[in-house]
Amino acid sequence: MICDDAAQYVSALCDGETIPPAAAQHIGSCPDCRVRLSDYLAFGVELRRAASLELADAMPSRSWAKPPNRVATLWQKGWGTMRIPRLAFVVLITGIVVLASALVVNRARASNTGTVVLLSTEVPNGWEADCPLSTQAKNQSCYADGHVGSSFLAYKIRLLSRDGDRVLLGVRTLTYPVASGSHNLSSFVNSNEPGKKVWFAPGEPLEFHVPGVGALTLKGVWMDHVPVLGKLDPGPNELRLGRPLLLKDKVMVGDLSSSIGGVYGQDDPDWAMVFYIRGQGRFVLSELPMKGAVEAQVALGRVSFRAAGHSWELVSGVPVSRAKHLWVLYQPKFRMATMGWHAVFGNTKLVQVEPGVWVPQERPK
Repeated sequence: MICDDAAQYVSALCDGETIPPAAAQHIGSCPDCRVRLSDYLAFGVELRRAASLELADAMPSRSWAKPPNRVATLWQKGWGTMRIPRLAFVVLITGIVVLASALVVNRARASNTGTVVLLSTEVPNGWEADCPLSTQAKNQSCYADGHVGSSFLAYKIRLLSRDGDRVLLGVRTLTYPVASGSHNLSSFVNSNEPGKKVWFAPGEPLEFHVPGVGALTLKGVWMDHVPVLGKLDPGPNELRLGRPLLLKDKVMVGDLSSSIGGVYGQDDPDWAMVFYIRGQGRFVLSELPMKGAVEAQVALGRVSFRAAGHSWELVSGVPVSRAKHLWVLYQPKFRMATMGWHAVFGNTKLVQVEPGVWVPQERPK
């Protein structure tokens, strides 16, 4: 067993689960896996410590007096003979059935309550994406793109309003053949046009046709909080960011949580993760050494590096990568029209210009 195969069992081991003997033997004898195990344990302790700080006041200790056991007395009396008219017995049973039915209905209705609708989109023979939208926040939207067969699909969904157990969504899509090359998507991403307006009731799948792609299926459920999406352990060659913060010389200069509904990532080694912070510039992250990039240290959800005379830390709510080192290309003079957005995320294709050196393939403007 190699480290990549054993890595998936590290988080399970930290959760108290039993793992296969081969994985346990490898983790116990492999120094790198032992370090990963220690990091995960420390990560869990730190999360619990941070959560403890948010507790307002400790609950006062209470002592409970044990009440007399009336159940046994009633149960014993129930064994005695009881005479009851048949009509009264039928009415009693009917009342119990009606009451039970009412409880079931109330529980079903309670499941439809919540302030966050968690959307799940599926494309035919393609990828899936999750998008939590809060009905208590303004300008809630989500964006996703990717290849579907020989076409490229991008879509943006905006939450327009809510009416009881349903929401009014604005859906916009963009498609073009992959063979035609890359397109400039900034105008599509930054546009606030609602697009096609559809009423959507969570729990009832909705399909609408996308030219050149097929049916885009939209599913959803109500939740009482914005969930953290994605598994804990990143896969091979996978880069992920979960509601991250960007620190410059230990001062926060970017709160990127509003730009990511849950976890944003990609797992193609020939592509790089890109994010743009208004006033700071563009950052390109990759496991491949890029021309002009600096090496960054990775420790679970923290990426640390120095660039342009400053120290930078990208703090993520989930582990960023299995790699201990990443390459970060910092472009402080990069500018893009963000239409008031503080941050924009995406990815870019990497092109090898010489042996062992890659550069981002810029999209035409």
